[in-house]
Amino acid sequence: MSLTEEVIRKLKYQILSGQYEPGEHLPTLREMADIFEVSRSVINAVVVDMETSGYIKIVPTKWIEVADWETEGNLSILNDLIEFDLIKREQLESLLQSRLFMELECVRLACENASREDVARLKALVIEETAETRPEKRAKCDIRFHTLVAQMSGNFIYGMIINSFSDSGRKLIEKFYNDENVMNFVSEKHGSICRAIENKDENLAVSQMRELLEHGEKIIYTKIK
Repeated sequence: MSLTEEVIRKLKYQILSGQYEPGEHLPTLREMADIFEVSRSVINAVVVDMETSGYIKIVPTKWIEVADWETEGNLSILNDLIEFDLIKREQLESLLQSRLFMELECVRLACENASREDVARLKALVIEETAETRPEKRAKCDIRFHTLVAQMSGNFIYGMIINSFSDSGRKLIEKFYNDENVMNFVSEKHGSICRAIENKDENLAVSQMRELLEHGEKIIYTKIK
């Protein structure tokens, strides 16, 4: 991790944890250079990155203030909340509701648009996943499964959105893959979804995806403060 990345990480944590509130002015560039013990050029790069991702606002020749990142930020902030284990229950609820809505539509569209090659790739992934016992590897397979279903929908934006959560989503998923019963349940549902897509059975695919996601939600809620 470069100096710039280290400072960005520290400053993001300070903002997301409430050490700096929305609307509050940050220290000056010179002060931040002293605080983090880095050069002004590093701080300049940090500020550009933080503004781009929606953490801060720059008022030229005046000050830098913390943005209302919940309303003005982008998906990277959601990833950071999960990464730092700072996501609140209401934020998690919003995430899971959005995911449910999007993934049910993805699997429905996949039944319409998936090619034989798509189904073959999904089958191969299910087989690979079932043979895997390591939680971190199972989590990666899980993310790949949902990303592939989204890509099979025919709407490439869905695939990009699901894939954007790959790193942070894996951290949530790993928390419940230590349970063999959970592994078996997920494998069963992934297999059912795969067969439903192959048979173009929208109703079954949607119902199985809903059961899978709602099962995961219940487990995740027990892991979040």
